[in-house]
Amino acid sequence: MFENINEYCWAVILQYVGLKDQLSLMQVSEEMSAIVQNNWRCIEKADMDDGIFREFNKEPSKMHDFLKSACRSLKRLLLRGPFLEVLLPSWKSYDFPMLRSLDFSTWPAYDDNMTLLLTELFPNLTKLKLQNFNHGHHLWNFSQLQDLYLSSSSLDTPTLDRVFSSLPLRKLALFPFPASQVGDISLVWKCFTLEELLIDDFNLWFDVLSNLLKLPRFRRLSFHAVRDYDDYMSNLEELHHELRVSSLIFNMCLYEYNDMGSKIGCFSNLRRLVLSYGEIERKQLYLTCSRLKHLEELHLIQIFGFPCASDMWNMVGACRTLKVLNISNNELDEFFLDESIKCLNRVLRRRDADSPVTLHVHKTRLACNPQETNDALIHPYLKISFDPVHIDTLTDWDTRFIETEFRPLREDLREPSM
Repeated sequence: MFENINEYCWAVILQYVGLKDQLSLMQVSEEMSAIVQNNWRCIEKADMDDGIFREFNKEPSKMHDFLKSACRSLKRLLLRGPFLEVLLPSWKSYDFPMLRSLDFSTWPAYDDNMTLLLTELFPNLTKLKLQNFNHGHHLWNFSQLQDLYLSSSSLDTPTLDRVFSSLPLRKLALFPFPASQVGDISLVWKCFTLEELLIDDFNLWFDVLSNLLKLPRFRRLSFHAVRDYDDYMSNLEELHHELRVSSLIFNMCLYEYNDMGSKIGCFSNLRRLVLSYGEIERKQLYLTCSRLKHLEELHLIQIFGFPCASDMWNMVGACRTLKVLNISNNELDEFFLDESIKCLNRVLRRRDADSPVTLHVHKTRLACNPQETNDALIHPYLKISFDPVHIDTLTDWDTRFIETEFRPLREDLREPSM
């Protein structure tokens, strides 16, 4: 029945079939069972959720059939669901020499014995996401860990001290449960390798920020913003690190401030500014752009009451270094294209020929008829793009956050990204 499909084709097909469905396929025939099990010998990623673990709890033999075949090839593993405290101890019979990434989540929160078990099962992890854990003890046994996402009910000072001192972390996301006991996060200064941090703003105290910015490799900070941005911006100025800021992203947290131009304008070395899902007063936006003498990228995404075409192009004219203007996902007025035609030559003729502006118009009125837009906005110093723009962040776009990129204190210490 399946003789015309070779091994490589089955490997490709089964990439799109979940583990639970693969277990069902094995019941079709002995031939199909052999194909699935043979594929497990080279499988690199497995997602095990609530449904899988309920089935494994009923028939543990299925779990062991999978582990016998897959344990030595697995590189990434997602474990979410019940019965883990019952099933995981039996995994000690297997080796996972290639496993580097684990995403582990369950409810209710497990105690530290589960963390200890994970360190014994998967000692070679470099990336770990733990959700719903009690204290974070034993994490220091993951001696190769570089990327840690931790959601825990309690993180005391001794635990934070040992984690920061022991692990070669490059990326850390730290989310204690609301109203939980949190120790001294400012001890992060002991983690000399740290490059990126994701945190809630109510844990981003002044001394935490101060110690972060002393780390030689630190380059990116993202925090879920509950309050407005004034305190954070003022703290950066007070610490005299505003000249290190190369990128700022405001998502769902930038509203109509009268002093936005002065607040953001003080970061005079800023190369990229992203304003997403907010309201911006057009005069403040113009003032901001006129003050940022090195700005290369401006992303205005889902802005309420987007500026008219003449205001937008005046803003471009005020920022002679601008190379990328992204106005995707905005509601442009019906005269936007006609007004833009009138502004183009006046604004762009003063730019250098080797520094054109790329205008991204994905999901706007201008993208409805690409040919018409291209024909209307012809200029040697302008490029039009209708493709979506990907902006890399440490968190999800459906959360309210502020993200800052810094120039590291020691550029020569940075290693290539893994």
